[in-house]
Amino acid sequence: MVPSLRNLKKYTEIVFSRTGSDGRTEALAHLQGKTLRLEGEDALSLLKQAKEKAVPIKALEDRHLVLARGLDLQAHLRFPGQGDRETLEGGLLSALAGGYDSVIAMPNTKPFLDTPDKIQACLGQIEAGGFKEVRVGQTAAATLNMQGLEATDIAELKRAGAVAITDDGWGINSNEIQEKVLRLCASEDLLFMQHAERPDHKGVTPEGPFQQRHGLPAYPDDAEAWMVNRDIELVRKIPKARYHVLHVSTAKTVELIRQAKREGLQVTAEVSPHHLFFCNEDIPDPSHPHSTYFKMNPPLFRASDREAVRAALREGVIDCVATDHAPHSAQDKAKGWVEAAFGTRGLETALSVLCTLCKEGVLSYDRLETYFSTRPREILANPNFSHADGFVIVDKSEEFLVTESDLPGISRNSIFLNQKLSGKIVGLISSEGSYFNN
Repeated sequence: MVPSLRNLKKYTEIVFSRTGSDGRTEALAHLQGKTLRLEGEDALSLLKQAKEKAVPIKALEDRHLVLARGLDLQAHLRFPGQGDRETLEGGLLSALAGGYDSVIAMPNTKPFLDTPDKIQACLGQIEAGGFKEVRVGQTAAATLNMQGLEATDIAELKRAGAVAITDDGWGINSNEIQEKVLRLCASEDLLFMQHAERPDHKGVTPEGPFQQRHGLPAYPDDAEAWMVNRDIELVRKIPKARYHVLHVSTAKTVELIRQAKREGLQVTAEVSPHHLFFCNEDIPDPSHPHSTYFKMNPPLFRASDREAVRAALREGVIDCVATDHAPHSAQDKAKGWVEAAFGTRGLETALSVLCTLCKEGVLSYDRLETYFSTRPREILANPNFSHADGFVIVDKSEEFLVTESDLPGISRNSIFLNQKLSGKIVGLISSEGSYFNN
């Protein structure tokens, strides 16, 4: 049983019902391997049939949110070859626990997924694993060995099953190679996803009191915007290119994306839950056992940058939320701030983080499904992922403290450990089965 679903009962068939504020009846169902969402007379007819067949019927209340299950555009499943950081099953269980039906996996694995045969082998092994409750879309590397020196065969990678192209973990430094990659992606109508970072700066955390107090190398606040600015200049030359900025973290980047959208360029962007929730001032002292869980790339910038990405998400300048789920071993996170690995987990807590921000008035419940499911699918634009498999039910009134028991898999590096969140997942409806908290 998934840790976060340990108190939920699994049903082979179930129907949920509720009456809306307008008096109309709504019904959600998992029947005969299909998920349904009906209203009005259709819902009443379904409920009648369920009663006749003795299918369990559960009543939902006003405190329950019903959302289409999510698609995460950026997750590190650590498969193949990085089982010391996380298992494939652990990553997929984390997605299931977080309400996702689909995750888009990054290619910085071992080996890097930079050739068609590696993509095919990876997808074949995932399918053979038999985990059907979460779909995996696999991205492929933009450059050979993810070194930024030579473009991969993007047409063949698409034919092998790649759903997008990225060198996530690094930005492509060469203008020439970046332009070639964008042109190849445009010709294949594949999304290009950029980890935007100026190379060779060696910083680990932004300049400020925490960095100065502990003598840490400063991470430049223009490292991200520098590359996004360069890339947008290239996109202006290649209007068919679909360019997506991963994990936006600064106000400077937000303004560049805003201008690109005003120009009508095919530029989209995401923000990670940790950049919405925390800022540099929240990082605990290095003596704290979880301090390096707050080390990620891009890092946590100023409170003003956090407010900028929040506002950009509300306005639609940033399109959606993606977790950048990055599990690591305890050993890799225990090396101190300079040497510790970058990254935090996030799949299992992302939706609750968003609900918490809604409760605090930062975001709106009305837009949650857009951030979590609808817009990521539009950005990916892949027919295999265009529709969610089922729904997630959240009790927006329930608060809980995130503990290690909420984290599926073997890694424990969650920035949200010991954080109180609102909005607990109490039900899942999918074609593979459904869960609900009795």
